[in-house]
Amino acid sequence: MSPYSALIKFGRTLEDHSFASYFAEQYPEYVVAFVEQVDRELRFTPVSDFFSVFPPVKRYADDGIWDYHSTLRMIDRRLGTHFGKNDFKHLLMTECYENRFVHLVGYAFMLAVSALYRRQTGMGALEAFLINQVQR
Repeated sequence: MSPYSALIKFGRTLEDHSFASYFAEQYPEYVVAFVEQVDRELRFTPVSDFFSVFPPVKRYADDGIWDYHSTLRMIDRRLGTHFGKNDFKHLLMTECYENRFVHLVGYAFMLAVSALYRRQTGMGALEAFLINQVQR
């Protein structure tokens, strides 16, 4: 199965934000493993292929959140022409594409990473970041 088909199928399985939250909290290893696998499969493939399947966000207002032009700049500056290691993960966390299923996978991925961090350290990633900022 192509990584794009797998993304859509997994995103459809997640259904909505509440189920994605539940699944990511209960099974973070599976979510992270899935994203790792897709990241490996997309390495060295053209970034343009991803955006031909999942077009850039269609917002044109430059109001500080992702819009069409900022997405094109990010692709040019951060991603280049082909996916490299961890580029897909970065892209998942930006929500600069027009597909709610891929967005749900990105949302679940961020929650899963936080859940794994919480299991290892006893606190969430944001909590640890804020404590670190206060201690500086």
